[in-house]
Amino acid sequence: MADNNRNYHSHIDRRAFLEVAGASGAVAFAGCMGGNATDGTHISYTNQVPTKIQYNPNNPTSYSQYSHYLLFDRFANYNFAKGEFVPYLIQNWELVDETFEMTVRDGVTWEDGDDVTAEDVATQLRIAMLSGGPIDEFTDSIEATDDRTVVLNLSGDVNPQIVEFETLGQRFMTLKESEFGEYVDQFEDDPEQAQSDIQGYAYQDVIANGPFTIAERSNQQILLEKREDHPDADNINFDRIAFRYLDGNTAVHQSINANELDSVMVFAPPNVVSDFPDHIQMETIPGNVGYGLVPQHDHEHAGDRAVRRAIAHVLDRETIVKNVGETLKKAPPLPVGIPADDQERWLGDAYDSFEDYGVNERQTDEADQLLGDAGYSKDGDTWVDSSGAVVELPIVVPSGWSDWVTATETVVDQLNDFGFESEIDSRNFSALNGTVWPNGDFVLSAGGWLPGGGRASFPYFSLHHQLVEHYRGFTYNYTPANENRGGTNGDVTVPSRTGSGSMTINPSDRLRELSDTSDEEITREISIEQAWVTNVDLPVIPVMEKQEQAFLATDEWSVPEQGADVSQVRWPHLWLIRQGELQYTG
Repeated sequence: MADNNRNYHSHIDRRAFLEVAGASGAVAFAGCMGGNATDGTHISYTNQVPTKIQYNPNNPTSYSQYSHYLLFDRFANYNFAKGEFVPYLIQNWELVDETFEMTVRDGVTWEDGDDVTAEDVATQLRIAMLSGGPIDEFTDSIEATDDRTVVLNLSGDVNPQIVEFETLGQRFMTLKESEFGEYVDQFEDDPEQAQSDIQGYAYQDVIANGPFTIAERSNQQILLEKREDHPDADNINFDRIAFRYLDGNTAVHQSINANELDSVMVFAPPNVVSDFPDHIQMETIPGNVGYGLVPQHDHEHAGDRAVRRAIAHVLDRETIVKNVGETLKKAPPLPVGIPADDQERWLGDAYDSFEDYGVNERQTDEADQLLGDAGYSKDGDTWVDSSGAVVELPIVVPSGWSDWVTATETVVDQLNDFGFESEIDSRNFSALNGTVWPNGDFVLSAGGWLPGGGRASFPYFSLHHQLVEHYRGFTYNYTPANENRGGTNGDVTVPSRTGSGSMTINPSDRLRELSDTSDEEITREISIEQAWVTNVDLPVIPVMEKQEQAFLATDEWSVPEQGADVSQVRWPHLWLIRQGELQYTG
């Protein structure tokens, strides 16, 4: 009886929302109450005012947050559990010699009745290329050789996985050739004006090709209706999905507790999650981004490898994670430039040769030895250098980032307990991003040690982020880094991974070699080698890694079991709908 009552109240709460959202919502809910599963309405959310949402991926202003995942077919979807792309609109792809050939799925149509063709895909990629996107770095031209085949003519040797991530990753078939082909022509005549025009175009009167189309939008919600002629329409046993406008995480948490939502992506700390109804299932997926410490390599102490390694040894990463919240973060097993879930996959038999620095302990003896060998000593309980100067390690952190502030507080406590002098320097994010980080005005700074997203799972991107060009714009003056990050693309000498001695290597050159090779053995060899550089030299000190959260209501919906491989994508609830893995049960 309790379960029945809960479901009854869930119906009432969702009906109340839809009636407030507008007449269209109330009609949609009436269908759900009729008991016919195909008439159900799934309720999700957006934190964007629906009337302002636009769908031009070249225009960052008010670009869709979630609804485009169902309005347009994505090229392919990266699955974190499998470590590979799952085909979708692009069914097959292959790099052969100096071409990258893709096959478009048959039977996909635009809602105006036209087929989605290779020319549509080519137009979208040409615009990305002409706008200066990463695809331009390795592509000479793009052509549709028939209705279903798209060919990228490459400008030289390139790693196939780089082409995959830059061509397929997080890309949706949005820009129909008949609507956007004119921009390609404009780029040839006046590229500067074309760039300005396409970046300023707010695409709202869209032509969808996904399993849903826009039915209505108001200031309160955007309502999508299923397209029966989509190839995956039979996987979806409900007719509508409403994205409700909610302003801020707290409002979303309240709506989950009030049984007003069926699925969401939202940040929710452990104490909030514990209060959610029992029928709410949480899924986590790797964020491939996380909190670390960025050292200023020009600093007398933070720039000393012995000090950086000592810091890594005395940080108990699991305790830091516990203080922030274990449902949201994880401690990377190894401090390297590769995400936690991909470390064993890429390092293989070399994994055990890497230093873990004590993931769940404070290795103070090892830190003492390192500092002593480097000429540091203790003055009472405080570490000083050979000149007697105290080792001071203040840490700047964005004041509004509560999880990073909590982590930094724990780091400061652990450093002070060891004998370094450290304090938290909490500042406005705008100030940090605007002047402090670009000017290198810090000793240690909280900063991302991974670039984020599926692409970070491929070592080239994550290692390049640490060793050559930090994406956030830190001027950290690491010698191997690019000039705009304070480096010279110079060599670095580190202890050898295979035993005694040392090796001198140029990370910029080696990563360029990785980016150019199609040889899997060379890719793995360079990945392991450069991961070793990050492990022993610590250009950035990894501390914890973010877990993204999705929440699925299971009282009226069947979903895969928690942690299922099919859910390990961005974003689970919207992908499961297409796969027939999220079904209305009433």
